[in-house]
This record gives sequence, C-alpha cells and structure tokens, in this order.
Amino acid sequence: MFSRTTKRVAIGALSLGLGAVVLAGCASGDPLDPGTGDGGDAGTITIGNQAFPESELLAQIYGQMLAANGYDVSYEAGIGSRETFITALQDGSIDLIPDYAGNALIYADPDAEATSPEDVEAALPDALEPLGLAVTAAAPGEDSDALVVTPEFAAANGLTTIGDLAPISASVTLGANTEFEPRWRDGLAEVYGFEGWAFKAIDDYGGPGTLADLLAGAIQVADIYTTTPSIAANDLVVLEDDLDLFAAQNIIPLLNADVLTDEIAALLDEVSAKITTEVLLELNSEMAGDAKPSAADVAEAWLTEQGLL
Repeated sequence: MFSRTTKRVAIGALSLGLGAVVLAGCASGDPLDPGTGDGGDAGTITIGNQAFPESELLAQIYGQMLAANGYDVSYEAGIGSRETFITALQDGSIDLIPDYAGNALIYADPDAEATSPEDVEAALPDALEPLGLAVTAAAPGEDSDALVVTPEFAAANGLTTIGDLAPISASVTLGANTEFEPRWRDGLAEVYGFEGWAFKAIDDYGGPGTLADLLAGAIQVADIYTTTPSIAANDLVVLEDDLDLFAAQNIIPLLNADVLTDEIAALLDEVSAKITTEVLLELNSEMAGDAKPSAADVAEAWLTEQGLL
C-alpha cells in the first residue's frame, strides 16, 4: 500500500506545476447588489468567485455579511482555476475568495499528509503564510471531488470504490475540468491502480455538460462535486474514496493576509459556522430549480433567515 506521503508528493507536485495564468474575463459586480448594503467606512473588500454556482453563492454569502457590517464590497466573477485566483489574491486583484480546504493545502504544501477535516484545517495557516495568504475558520460544510458513474455502469462492472475501476481502466473515459487530469492522473494510478484511461476536458466544474456526457455514455466516469444536486436527482453512484486520495474539502474563506483583521475574521467565522453540507445541498438545489434565482437573492434570503442581515 502506498503511503500518504508518497501520495501527496505525487499529487501536490502536479498542482504547483501548472503555473499561474493571467486573470482575465472577470467583471466587477455591482456593490449595490441585493444584500451588499450601501457601503460604509469599515473598508473596501473585493471578493472573487470561481466559474460555478456554489462559488458564486458563497462569495455572495460572505460579501453580504461584510457589507451589512460596514464594508464596501465588490465582486470579481468567473475567475478560473486555483492557479489563477491565487495569483489574483497575491497581486491584490481580489482580497477574498471562497475555497476548499484540502485543495488549498495541497497547492500550498505538496508534501502535506493531512486528510481529515481537523488536520487539514490545522495545517493550513502555516502552509499559506509563505504565499502571503491567510484563512479563517473552516465551515463544517464540505464539497469534495467525487468520481461518479451511472447506476447501470456501476452494476455492469461491479463498481463501489474508485479502486474497482482499475481492471477496466483502458476502456474508460473520464470527464472533468481541465485541471483535473494533471492534478490527479498520477495519484489515481499510484493509489488505486486506475491508469491508462482517456480524458475529456469539460470545463463546467461537474455541471450540465459533464452530466449530459455521462448520461449519454460519451464518458463513463465524471468528476462531480458532492454537493451537486444532479447526483441525487439522477441516482448517480459516488465511488468510495476509501484510501483518502481526496483530502477533506471544507469551505474556507481564503484571503490576502494583509487584508485580514480580527473584525473581518469574526464576521467570516460567524457565517462559516452556519454553512453545513446540508445547507450547501439545499441552497445549490434552490439555485438549480425551475425559478433559477440569482446567487445574490439566495444568499440574502438565507442570511436573513439566519438572523445575520
């Protein structure tokens, strides 16, 4: 069995090897969006989000909380991969972005062995400090990478864990965001013996395009995050990560260290404490429903319900 040290070195080295790309295609949001308040004299905060609904929702949740407490908040929407938004945090293009603890740790420290929520959170501050970044308390809610298959494909091939894919690797096409392959191919081979599979890049973070290809058979395995409503809606089978390849991915506010103050930390912690996995599933499902409410509206309603606005 491979050690976690070996596993993390193999995987983490890939995450740093991608290199930063130029922040592009981002448009500033309106600081007077619902829930952002009228601005104040506490300071100015620019909050980024990645190009998928949950990230936009979390950006609005944290942003509206800060705006309600006197901060002038603006938004940079649709930022791409971690390599992009880390650069944006470091150069001050953005001040804060919602992120996922395990991936942030692996990016900052390729040798990290932590996989449990508690160990990942404990390791993060020291790992992020050399990058000029900081983090506040992690939310109890988690949204992890998950390899999923259709129930028919699982039944036909006897699949319950990721390792069960090893004997059929050569006949499998895996669909995921572009960054998935360089980040995880070696780790999947080393930890689970899942190697030699074809890859299809689908850059919607496990969204409608990924789902459509999976259901149509264009791909046999998809990387779809665990709080995505389509998993339950389509009875998809989440293959068990029984060897802990994917570290705990609790929600975290990731910040430029120069921006973080005790007051900001206290406000973010108050919100994060209420973001459970069940809350993420509920709010993601609401945004994906027929009414298609905006992330700003869903965030405002939830914060009001929690007594935070």
